[in-house]
Amino acid sequence: MLQKTQSTLIDGPVGAIECRVGRVKTGERPPGLVVLTHPHPLYDGTMNNKVVTTMERAFAQMGWQTLAFNFRGVGRSEGSYDHGQGEQADLAAAVTWAHGMFGDLPLALAGFSFGSYVSVMQAKALQAKHLITVAPPVNLYDFSQLDLADSVSWSLVQGGQDEVVPPHKVINWMRGLNQRPDVYWREDASHYFHGELLWLKKVVNLAIE
Repeated sequence: MLQKTQSTLIDGPVGAIECRVGRVKTGERPPGLVVLTHPHPLYDGTMNNKVVTTMERAFAQMGWQTLAFNFRGVGRSEGSYDHGQGEQADLAAAVTWAHGMFGDLPLALAGFSFGSYVSVMQAKALQAKHLITVAPPVNLYDFSQLDLADSVSWSLVQGGQDEVVPPHKVINWMRGLNQRPDVYWREDASHYFHGELLWLKKVVNLAIE
């Protein structure tokens, strides 16, 4: 189980990337590595977002090695916002660094809002075994190039009262997919899952078990 976290800076495509790294008990091999991605950098999105930290804690309590990081231009991460393209390179750099540090553990990508777009676009290239997308902003970004490996376990989490990502647009988008995710729907939840974080934590457990 996670004992504590530590902050570190790693090399990224345009400079340093600020990371928060979970530390597991010495001698224990984690069942996997999860890399978490945060909401939109231009709208106060950081790795400290409560949806991100809730998923981070859920994975930690399952014994997973965790890594959350700030996209370029956020916190101590260098660079500037790049419309979801450069941020994909940031994610790839974080995963590469983590595999170098912790070994070739099975990879999960867990993203919230903007972070879910970045994660889903990189899931195949990074050979993710698990993918969790929370409130994917299908109304704001082009998901038409979605290409996932058949082997990936994909879970989509959506609130029925989402004020940022219209729920009906998520439903319509999913209807057109060849590969559909397991859907965890919370009718009373808003975009930020106020009052629903315990439910979200349970969803992470269900999605990974």
